[in-house]
Amino acid sequence: MAHRVPHPDLVDLHIHTTASDGVYSPRDSVRQAAEAGLRAVAVTDHDTVAGIPEALAAGREFGIEVIPGVEVSAEFENGACHILGYFVDPAHRGLLDVLGEAREGRDRRNVEILERLKALGLDLAMADIASRAEDGSVTRAHFAAALLAKGYVKSWDEAFEKYLGRDRPAFVYRRRVEPAEAIRAIHDARGLAVLAHPRQLNRNPAETREWIERLAAEGLDGLETQSPDHSAGMARQYRAIGARLGLLETGGTDWHGRADADIRLGVGTGTVRVRYAVVEAMKERLRR
Repeated sequence: MAHRVPHPDLVDLHIHTTASDGVYSPRDSVRQAAEAGLRAVAVTDHDTVAGIPEALAAGREFGIEVIPGVEVSAEFENGACHILGYFVDPAHRGLLDVLGEAREGRDRRNVEILERLKALGLDLAMADIASRAEDGSVTRAHFAAALLAKGYVKSWDEAFEKYLGRDRPAFVYRRRVEPAEAIRAIHDARGLAVLAHPRQLNRNPAETREWIERLAAEGLDGLETQSPDHSAGMARQYRAIGARLGLLETGGTDWHGRADADIRLGVGTGTVRVRYAVVEAMKERLRR
């Protein structure tokens, strides 16, 4: 049972299900969001919209508004970012093509990760990894879960710190779509494009501002300012950038349902508070 949040007007615009690397099915994720007292939730799985039909049905079942979304893995010079798509048409052919390209890059990367882990003496098979993804995309989180199950690490975080994180021995770069391509695909699918957790651009403040400006010029609609990944100072910085560029301000917990992560639906670690007024502003932007 999820903890109830203190205000029924709260929403969570960034959660993951078993369609990608979340722990719970789309239905169970939406059920937990309803039990947490949220008014709306956006299902934003990595590079797939496969869980959207089940999530929408669960929203009707449990009486909570479900926003169909996606989190597209994109790349730029010497780095990467994630572009969130909201209110997308999950059947749009162009969007599905772009997501398929992103998943193909992920699949090739997964084979290389497995080879590197084996070279390090870690006995894993792709079946060990894929079985944890159910019908969803295989991500590094599934490798971490397999390493934990085999006893090679003591926690999910240790798996990333020791093997899977950037610059670790089993880390492999993969081909992602360009940010502008992701934004166009989301717009073509009649959605809004929002930069997820800008801290993870891993750039200094000036470079981060420049990159957000570049994405805004490509048609970015919004900026995720509220995230467990952001300090209060970072959130203020992102709000100021977004206000200057006329970007929507959104937020979410990036919830995956992991028991070893202190992230709760709707509030994250306790610092996230996204009101339904944000959803109304997003809908107004779409109407315009």
